[in-house]
Amino acid sequence: MNPLEPSKWIWNEGSRDEVNQYVEFRHEFLLPEAPASTRLYLSVDSEYAVWINGTFADTGQYDDFPQNKAYDELSVGPWLREGKNVLCILAYYQGQNSFQYIKGSPGLIYSLEAGSLTVRSGSDTSFRPSPAYRSGPVPVSTNQLGFTFEFDAGRDDGWLTEAYQMGEDWKRFGDGPEARTGPRLYKRPVPKLVIQDRCPAKLLSQGLFIRQAEPNTSVAELMQHDYLSYRLPESLMETAGDFSLPSPAGLSLRPSLFRENGGVYLLLDLGREECGLLDLELEADAGVLVDIAYGEHLEDLRVRAEVRGKHFATRYQCGEGRQTFTHCLKRWAGRYLQVHISGVTERFVLYYAGLRAVEYPVEAKGEFYCPDRLHQQIEKVAVRTLHLCMHEHYEDTPWREQALYAMDARNQALCGYYGFGEYELPGASFQLLEEGLKEDGFLEICAPAENVITIPSFSFLWVVELEEHLLYSGRFELAEARLPAVQRMMDTHIGRLRDGLLANPAGSRYWNFYDWASGMDNWSAILPPGASTDRIDYDAPLNLFFVMALDAAASLLKLCGRPEASERYSSLSAKVKAAIQDRFWDPAESAYRTYRRENGVDHYAELTQALALCAKVCPEPLAGGLRERLAKRDNGWVPVTLSYSLFKFKALLEDPERYGPLVFHSIADDWGGMLYKGATSFWETKEGADAFDRAGSLCHGWSAIPVYFYYAYLLGITPVEPGFKVFRFEPARSVFHQASGVVPTPYGPISVKWEATPQGLHSDVTWPEGIVPLRKQ
Repeated sequence: MNPLEPSKWIWNEGSRDEVNQYVEFRHEFLLPEAPASTRLYLSVDSEYAVWINGTFADTGQYDDFPQNKAYDELSVGPWLREGKNVLCILAYYQGQNSFQYIKGSPGLIYSLEAGSLTVRSGSDTSFRPSPAYRSGPVPVSTNQLGFTFEFDAGRDDGWLTEAYQMGEDWKRFGDGPEARTGPRLYKRPVPKLVIQDRCPAKLLSQGLFIRQAEPNTSVAELMQHDYLSYRLPESLMETAGDFSLPSPAGLSLRPSLFRENGGVYLLLDLGREECGLLDLELEADAGVLVDIAYGEHLEDLRVRAEVRGKHFATRYQCGEGRQTFTHCLKRWAGRYLQVHISGVTERFVLYYAGLRAVEYPVEAKGEFYCPDRLHQQIEKVAVRTLHLCMHEHYEDTPWREQALYAMDARNQALCGYYGFGEYELPGASFQLLEEGLKEDGFLEICAPAENVITIPSFSFLWVVELEEHLLYSGRFELAEARLPAVQRMMDTHIGRLRDGLLANPAGSRYWNFYDWASGMDNWSAILPPGASTDRIDYDAPLNLFFVMALDAAASLLKLCGRPEASERYSSLSAKVKAAIQDRFWDPAESAYRTYRRENGVDHYAELTQALALCAKVCPEPLAGGLRERLAKRDNGWVPVTLSYSLFKFKALLEDPERYGPLVFHSIADDWGGMLYKGATSFWETKEGADAFDRAGSLCHGWSAIPVYFYYAYLLGITPVEPGFKVFRFEPARSVFHQASGVVPTPYGPISVKWEATPQGLHSDVTWPEGIVPLRKQ
């Protein structure tokens, strides 16, 4: 039985259509005795934070769809007692689409089971709009993330405490609107996130600032344009210290430094990329303003608070005296915080400003060792990069978007299978993506979301990652549950084949993106001035991704015991491959054109050639020559970028003894190059912070891909049958003379140690009961 079924969906009356709402709920109840075990079940649109008897319990609604909402189950027994108890919930309603949220109806539902007593949302719940948080329209952080926030601690009247007495601004739900009909509820499919202790922060720079922008400008724009003047820390502080946070004594600022149009700035370094909740502890006069910006770099000699309409800053207005504040309703990510303090007249002491890391509960189970310390470090940083991009689902970047894309998730899942041996998060992510499948056979660009555009090729990678998930996890139930959607998608596109190829979908909804490279992200950019911008009829990359999806669908159906349907897709795949070879292969260039268009510009890209090799389109002996040219540094083709180098590396590693050194030297150059520039997580592109008009991310999930290549090729362990029931051991021996490590599987770890000797390969491989290595014929 659904534990929330008898409870009611509730909300603040009269504000259901407003965006960016913060509503406080308080429920007081009596317990005849302290219960042995207690469970709180709740769900909300859009986000929640819970306190029991004044103690913070948890936060974090699962990202979901308005019609299908997850509920959380929280263990809250340790905070309950005999007699009076108080349940407080701060609920947030975004009310505007972003890249991980679809506008629904504001609402909260809960049920607290404490022994023989059940406390439910409904007529006994009191509520009011939050007086401390600013509701209504505020600046958007990014279109992907949603709104920024502002908090006035002087308006916080202590509503979370047990002794608090509710005034006239509180109302009972029984006196308000009727309960609404709620969505279908289901239990959260992945573990709750874990909130860690405060991240250590160190004072990196400090000084005075003068405010230059107009007062009605956003906080982020104000901070970006503030004039900064460096001062020695001793000239700003009342007492000396090591200037690190958290600090029991605190950083006490001199009140005499503050002027009407300025104040003191502090630049804090968390030491590495982090993702978590903003956390403050300070002592101040009422009304002091604390503006806080967060970011991943200091390319502007300050935190980049605003760039091209993106806002990475907020405002905290102080109450009187000692106070703590944690914003529990949205994660921040970055390495640096910049704090601008103004309005101090008597006292300001900062005990802490930083983040409390929020992490998906997973442990690193993979182990990789090789003779090269640089590759060892790349593996460690790549695993951490991936972990920073794992929360309710896989995320592209925790700083700027926190969005789930099918293409990014494929890279992340392949790395996660080896790094963590964890299968719940990828499975849940792929299910979320399925809910975005539209009648045209394409997924939404990300999930859960509704957007005006989608990327067709990403939809085909979703099928590929489903087949890979079955091979690595052995979880047939998830694969079989996805099969109807897979077949619906593939049959829709099969019905659109023209002359054996899939034509580009027409209309503004479709962005035929393939890579962040010239002509691969926007084909019209490569046309000469005055050339027609009529759409290109056929793209090689789209058709190559399509045949990959056909092959993956055929494999899924075969593994799930549906040979006839499998054979149908395999047969169609062979025909499309032949059509690709016929229409896109250029004998004069000995390469595949990216596009097929009358009077079009010839375009050749590394990605197109790599896809043709990975999809088994290019026949021998042409494949050998194509691979040889792909390996050349100056091959004349548009280079592949970090995100899609997976395909180039896989194409080359079809001949590992010849091209293995090149692949891993490329990893050393590109990923090692980021480390040499001070990276603590791997970037979105090699351009770093200046990419995408100065909005490039320095922590991006797709850039964790070295993990996959270390384990699958240097350790040489890959699954042949679902769940590693049969696995292959074929290490690339041309890179190092030895390697060792551990590969997690659903049955337990595979331990690998090998060494190349003059007498041949000497290996020691052990595996758990239930799986076997592939026996060579």
